[in-house]
Parts: sequence; C-alpha cells; structure tokens
Amino acid sequence: MRKTLFYASIVMLAAFTGCSKERKNLVSANESKNGNVKTSTIDFIHPGTVLTKSQMQYAYARAMANVEPYKTTFANFQSNYATFLSSSYTPHAHAQVGRNLYKSDYENDAMAMFVNGVMWNMTGQTQYADKVIQLLDAWASTCTSIQYPDNDWQLCNGYGLHFMIYGADMVYNYSGLTSAKKTSYKNLFKIFYNYYAAYATTYSKTAPFVVAGWPSWGSSAGKFIMAYGIFCESQTAYNLSLEYFNRTAANGADNGTNVTAFLSTGQPVEGGRDQYYTQLCLASFLEWAQMAYNQGDKSLYDARSGVIGKAMEYTAKYNLGNSVTWDPVTPATPIWQVTPPIAAISSSNRGNYRPIWYMAYNYYHRYRGLSMPYTEQVMASHVNEGTTTTITDEVGWGSLFYCNTSQTIVAPSYTW
Repeated sequence: MRKTLFYASIVMLAAFTGCSKERKNLVSANESKNGNVKTSTIDFIHPGTVLTKSQMQYAYARAMANVEPYKTTFANFQSNYATFLSSSYTPHAHAQVGRNLYKSDYENDAMAMFVNGVMWNMTGQTQYADKVIQLLDAWASTCTSIQYPDNDWQLCNGYGLHFMIYGADMVYNYSGLTSAKKTSYKNLFKIFYNYYAAYATTYSKTAPFVVAGWPSWGSSAGKFIMAYGIFCESQTAYNLSLEYFNRTAANGADNGTNVTAFLSTGQPVEGGRDQYYTQLCLASFLEWAQMAYNQGDKSLYDARSGVIGKAMEYTAKYNLGNSVTWDPVTPATPIWQVTPPIAAISSSNRGNYRPIWYMAYNYYHRYRGLSMPYTEQVMASHVNEGTTTTITDEVGWGSLFYCNTSQTIVAPSYTW
C-alpha cells in the first residue's frame, strides 16, 4: 500500500443467509441486470452486516452436529482466536490510530469485537457479548481521530475499523447494550465516517472518492459506509453506499464501484496489479453485497448480470493456471504510478488464495444455481477456509459462515 500524503462488514435457513424473504418496503432493481440500484426507506435488521443471527446459528448447529466442513472450520476459528475469546483479553484503545499508528492494536481489538460477537450469537453465552461491550466502551471513550490527511486513512477505515462496526452490530439487541452505550458507539463510528466527506470536499469530489486509488480502495469505502448505515440506522449513509456501488465515471465515480472495477466480462481492473490484491478487492465487493442481501436486497449481488460472481470465476480460472482473455483497460480515474492502459494481467501472487470463495459460491451457485467450475476447484483445495495475515482484510471462514447447503435455488433473470 502506498504511503503518499494527500493534504487538506438451532436454525436451518430457508433462503441463503438469514433473509428468507425480501421486505416489501425495500425496492430492488429488477435483479439489477442493468446495474441500477434504487434506494428507499427500510427497517434495518440487526445483526445484519456481514452475518445474521440465523446464519450464525445455522453454522453453529451444523458444527455441533459434527458436520463437515463446519466442525473443523469452527474448531479452527476458536483456536485461531483463542486469545481474543479469553476473559483476560483487554482493550488497546488509543486517542488516534492509523495505518502507521497502532495498526495492530486497532486491528486486533476490532477482530476481537467481531469474533466475540459471533460467539455470543452462536452460543448465547453473555461473557462474549460483555467482551464486545468492554472493548467498544474503551474505544468510544478514548478514540477521537484517525491519521489524516495521510491517504492511508482510507485503508484504516475499510480494512480494519469496519470490523468494530461488524462487532457492534452483533450485539445490537443484547440487553447489556444500553441506549447510552449505543449512542456512544454511533458517535465513535461517526468520527470515522465523517472523513469521507471531508476528504471529498478537499478534492472537490463527490463522497466517497479515492484519489489515485485502485478499486480495492474505493470498494472498501463502500462497504464501510454500508456497515455504518446499518448499525447507526442512517438511511442517508446506507443509500449513499447503494448509490456509490453503481456510480459511473460520468457521474463522478472513482475506480471502486461495480461499474468501474470490472468489465462486463468479469475482468477485474485490479487484475493488472496483483492477484492477491484482486482478491482483496473482491472481498470488499462480496461483503458489500452480502450486507445488502442481509438487509433484504439482492441487487448488489445481481448487478450487471452478477458481475462480482463473473469476476470470481475469472480470477479463479487464472489463478488455477489457465489462460484468460485480458482486454487492455484504462481506469476510470488515474491510479498512482500506473500509465494507462493496463495492457496485461499481472502474474504477481498468482495461485495465492484469500478465504473469499465460499461466500461467492454460496450466493451465485447454491442460491442462484449458476455454474462456478473454477471456484469449485479452488474450494476443493481449500475446504476449510480461515483468515489471512492481516486479519481484518476480509471476514474469511466461509466454510463455516457461508456454506448453506439447504437453500432452494432461485434462478436469476440473467445467465453466464
């Protein structure tokens, strides 16, 4: 990531992952074949960022019944995060944080909030919910800013602090989360959220916007804003995230929207950078779409004939050692140290996989019934998904969280 300074996200699910039906007051976009997302007023579901309560309970029930891959993945999940799940784990809050300031502290605490929130929803054991609140209380009473105008603040938000929001939403309905505490957490997250508008104003852009960034930067902003909108029940923020998802270059988009990050074939612009970063970008888009789905809206997953799923297949195919067609692409906005067009796909980190494949497969194949042969091959060699070195890069653990084999297929209006 560059350091350049810029001044001035026990129950059997009926349909996928916790939203068995769309709420009537949420307007979708005719399954978004044309890429348009319509916004409207909704009643927010909690927990309802990247995981719903029914989804977590489904996974837990399967693990407790010794069903694979849930059993092994759940054991790995608990073992990997044993420190975070311990009663002795304490907060590491700071007044200011950034990608170059207490990075490991905010990442660890954010993930601790998330995993304890997961365990609370799975087991109902209150010590986990209390741990989330202990951590959030410390941060809400301590943190007042993130490093700015260092442009890495975007990554601090979108690949770290957003897990605090995921964790907070996990305990949204817990009796120990008082109204006053909830307000203090919203105020904390608002500090992080407000940087998007401040930054855009500095550069005379429409928020959110990343100057000179790859798609993985902008898409991380989109998912952060959606998570913020859900927990804070901010219709304005939620709708901004929906609008940004399908913003075009003509309407002021950076490179992080579903329109600017992918060609219609599924070719990811970030594929010309590095394969591991390509998957980081895809992780953000998947979490973004999953949050909307958990709020009752399939239109992000289905936008542009399921372009996210097509990008997953394209990326899997190439990383498995196959040839793919690369069309030279000029990014919607200039990218730091890149001379357009991007003429070839990058072989950097080819065959190095992130734990993102189950999430895509769960929607596009298990729910939509679309063929994903290359994704299946990746999953066959990574049966038990885990995490990555930077634990807040993506949710991971898809073989536990995003492996609903009881779904009824509902074919989309598009085909691949």
